[in-house]
Amino acid sequence: MAVNQGEDTVQIIKDAVDIAEIIGEHVSLKRAGTNLKGLCPFHSEKTPSFTVNPDRKTYHCFGCGEGGDVFSFMMNFHRLSFVEALKELARKYQIPLPEKPLNPQELEKAQKREALQSANEKAAELFHQLLLSDPGAQKAREYFDKRGIPEAITKEFRLGFAPDSWNFLVNALPKQNSTIEAAREAGLIVPREKSGFYDRFRNRVMFPIIGLTGRVVAFGGRILDDGQPKYMNSPESPVFDKSRTLFGLYQNREHIRQAKNCLVVEGNFDLLSLAVHGVRNVVAPLGTALTQAHVRSLKGYTDEVILLFDGDQAGLKAAMRSVPLFLSEQVTARISVLPETHDPDTFVREFGREGLHKHLKSAMPLPEFVFDKLVAQYGSSVAGKAQIVAELQELIKAIGDQHLQRTLFVSHFAKKLDLPPQQLLAGVILPQPATTQAAKPAVAQGKGEAQLPMKQRQLLEFLVAYPEHLSAFLEAGLEEIIMNQFGLAILHLLKRQTDFSGGPEQLLELATGPERSFISRLLISTPSHPEEMREQMAREMLRWLSSTSLKAKKERLMKQISEAQHARNEQLLMELMTQKIQMDEALHS
Repeated sequence: MAVNQGEDTVQIIKDAVDIAEIIGEHVSLKRAGTNLKGLCPFHSEKTPSFTVNPDRKTYHCFGCGEGGDVFSFMMNFHRLSFVEALKELARKYQIPLPEKPLNPQELEKAQKREALQSANEKAAELFHQLLLSDPGAQKAREYFDKRGIPEAITKEFRLGFAPDSWNFLVNALPKQNSTIEAAREAGLIVPREKSGFYDRFRNRVMFPIIGLTGRVVAFGGRILDDGQPKYMNSPESPVFDKSRTLFGLYQNREHIRQAKNCLVVEGNFDLLSLAVHGVRNVVAPLGTALTQAHVRSLKGYTDEVILLFDGDQAGLKAAMRSVPLFLSEQVTARISVLPETHDPDTFVREFGREGLHKHLKSAMPLPEFVFDKLVAQYGSSVAGKAQIVAELQELIKAIGDQHLQRTLFVSHFAKKLDLPPQQLLAGVILPQPATTQAAKPAVAQGKGEAQLPMKQRQLLEFLVAYPEHLSAFLEAGLEEIIMNQFGLAILHLLKRQTDFSGGPEQLLELATGPERSFISRLLISTPSHPEEMREQMAREMLRWLSSTSLKAKKERLMKQISEAQHARNEQLLMELMTQKIQMDEALHS
């Protein structure tokens, strides 16, 4: 069975949901009149153009044109299907969902995703219970004690222990009603060369990785002996994308929002140790360098990120690679390098929370830190600048065809080096895009929309906001004057909307492409007029529409009369002249 996606179900959830609350979990919103504004989570911008209208329950970005309702936000931001977004909102607001049968393809996809999430959840619970009470997990408990991780943190982060067994999960998960295939695709078990399976995680303390919906999507594991690899993460799966996922973000998201900045550390234990000492505005990438998706995720919670590194050469390289990401996302980034022999775990255990906060006050802006390190390493002579340029060129190559990132990076460091940007780019072979199509500019208005005559646009804007007037406008001859393809597409959407009880927001469910952007922008920018004013506006537009449509009809009639005269068709000519007389009377009435 699956969720019934009928209009009643969708409307019940939409009515119950506070769109400002849902979007506000990821975007810092500030009041702007009747609307709320913030930085768009779907494209890079410095000045807020992302607008939420709580009354209409819609959002629209005047920069990139992205817009819609709470369902489209959940789908686009969290990469959910419509059904998953529906379920998540229903769960959050405790709304029971009716169910209906799925078609075979939908059923297979939904079952696979649910099976993987269920297998991860059950594995997490098995690992967690072993750590808490199983005699065989004593060395794991001692390890956590040695690292200073108390039981409260163990339970909050659902930490666990994978025993030194080749078939613990292979045997245990089927007893928990999870299939071997689901466990394999989730990365919990691995096929043997000939037949059968074995556990991926063995003799490791386990860190469940929790997605933003609160369910376990993957695991990280740290070996308890001298085996290799020391750290291991789940492979990517239909429910886990490491380039978009950050350890601790789910548990710490509200702390990050309250602190108005976020620390990024390299290891899971660094994050846990900081949590033990009351530092909760922290995340950790999953064994990879920061990605643009990571930075964009953090941008939903804070405007400032502080990289907390131990200062080795690898840390410097990681900091350099992240500069273009923060520049392109317009997120302020600083870096705090710890003293030699320290990492975040050892530092906070020795100096405590206050000592860390004192150290963070000296954090440098990330681009300046990178530049100063390169100057300290190579000097500022001509030869030194040549070495710095060579280092930066490697980063420029790594940026690839991300045009905005490359432009910002080059202009920033060229200014620092007192060099023209072209000289910094010298010797770099930029990858050619697959097509010659120009990059999509930030848009506030589509091409088709721009070709709409002003008065026709005003009519359609009014009908989008107040679709209950459509029948009167059609009767007055609306279809006689709308000839533009974009206008016809909007009119077609209006005619498809048969039930106006849900308000103009229902149009968003029917619209796609530029029409959807047009509608979402109007729902944000059009004020909610009192009923008396709406009726007055409707009467004035109907008078203009009736007159204009009659004139359009008369123009076509005069053309037909001319053709009838040319053909010497007297009977048709008499009929057309009669129509003209009636039309003249109507125009002057």
